[in-house]
Amino acid sequence: MTASPFMLPDGNVHVTLSGGRTSAYLLHQLLEATGELPERVKVVFANTGREDPRTLDFVQQMGQRWSVPITWVQYLPDAPWFEIVNHNSAARDGEPFEAMIKHKRYTPNGRKRICTEQLKVRAARRLLVACGWTRWTKTLGIRADEPHRHEQADQPREKIWMPLVAAGVTKPMVLKFWKAQPFDLPEGVDSNCLLCFQFGLAQLARQMREDPDDDFPERMEALGFGTFLKHPWSEIREYAFSQTDMFETPRRRTLCGAAENEECAA
Repeated sequence: MTASPFMLPDGNVHVTLSGGRTSAYLLHQLLEATGELPERVKVVFANTGREDPRTLDFVQQMGQRWSVPITWVQYLPDAPWFEIVNHNSAARDGEPFEAMIKHKRYTPNGRKRICTEQLKVRAARRLLVACGWTRWTKTLGIRADEPHRHEQADQPREKIWMPLVAAGVTKPMVLKFWKAQPFDLPEGVDSNCLLCFQFGLAQLARQMREDPDDDFPERMEALGFGTFLKHPWSEIREYAFSQTDMFETPRRRTLCGAAENEECAA
């Protein structure tokens, strides 16, 4: 019998959960292949404070419906550099994101995405080290039809594992799975942070129109540590409301899932 591509490797395993459909599908497949996850497996959701509230509800439902423990972690600007939260206490107004910008004195951008590195990757890593882990395998919810994202280098403490690639899983397969489930991420919820600078300009324009009161990018740029994009966000917003055609041509981004409204590889 051929072994399932979702059978857990030996040793500690860090299952990254972004809150999007693909990483959630991966978690389900791991549960199907192994049953109850052993203690050497930790499912971690890193909250930046800028997720759509419906994403937080989706993560909460996964834990409850699938009876799987999910550790919610957030960045802190001082030791131990992370905190454990839950659905009720998780930040919802960008507090971890703002604290990171103030501490690093730097605004993330396409050339240096310190938001992913600090708010997701390092926050989760510090949690695992605090649990006594020294080495582990890290799952990434990257599909077979995302070849531009397959080159993910191992790190000193962690070995990267992308079982969806080995299993040949594609986006239509993930969407078909969720259509058959009793719950799903609601339509219209974009992956990753609201107003993520890695989104295409048309997508940013749509989000700004849907919630014109969300001034988080302007408030962060007002801190004086740079801009998210080449132009100040106030100019981006002005164009979004006055020159729609400017946003119809996608701009090139670095290889990141958010560029195609896919999940940030944390």
